[in-house]
Amino acid sequence: VFLAFLGIYKRVQFKQSNSQASPTTAFNLALLLLCCTLIIGRVISYFEPTGYVLPVATAGILYAILVGPQRAALFGALAAALVSAQYQYNWRLLLVAGAMTIAGAFSIYGVRKRSDLTAAAIVATLVGILATCAAILATDTLFGDLFFRRIFLILLNGALCLLAAPGVLPWLEKLFGITTDMQLLEYSDLNNELLRKLALAAPATYAHSLLLGQIAEAAADTIGANGLLARVCAYYHDIGKMKNPDYFTENQAGQKNI
Repeated sequence: VFLAFLGIYKRVQFKQSNSQASPTTAFNLALLLLCCTLIIGRVISYFEPTGYVLPVATAGILYAILVGPQRAALFGALAAALVSAQYQYNWRLLLVAGAMTIAGAFSIYGVRKRSDLTAAAIVATLVGILATCAAILATDTLFGDLFFRRIFLILLNGALCLLAAPGVLPWLEKLFGITTDMQLLEYSDLNNELLRKLALAAPATYAHSLLLGQIAEAAADTIGANGLLARVCAYYHDIGKMKNPDYFTENQAGQKNI
């Protein structure tokens, strides 16, 4: 356990340009997700002794969204190792949980909508089924009772991941102060109360901000930066003009410049 925590701590020190989480935040988030996963795993072990139903991939997907897929890959491998140790050092569980977590983490890169979480959970489930088939073929034969029981548990695992990830993500965003692309999409909604007030108080400034947002997004995407972040910032960059919109030339409509 100490080596796992040390490995995560060393990994989060490497800077990633596409991550908004500081190394301290990334490490604290990893500790929280690991502890929650292991506690849930201990509870589940009293009802389902194999551990295949434990949604370890949920932690990997959440970590990939909040911190980045590269860090999440190591996190997923270490989480799977700790979970397998919790279940009598089960190498089959290590293979399946690790494969599902890493696959889910890498399939969620650049998430822009809630359906991306669904797609990541489906990818993790499919990879889990393949890994389960590989683990069973190593010691047994397919199409036996064991095979169908394990496949059912993997499907249940994917369903739990599909339900848990969208529900937990907003709480982690607020707890650690990390702004994800999904949260930026909510800010970019033109029906947002603040943007609607800007449209009524300073319509010309509002139109200018929308146009600038499109330009900023195109420029940011061209150089590999976060275009969505640039667009949302442009939407709000002149929000202070609502206080005295007539002081700014675009809202004067040919009147005298006061």
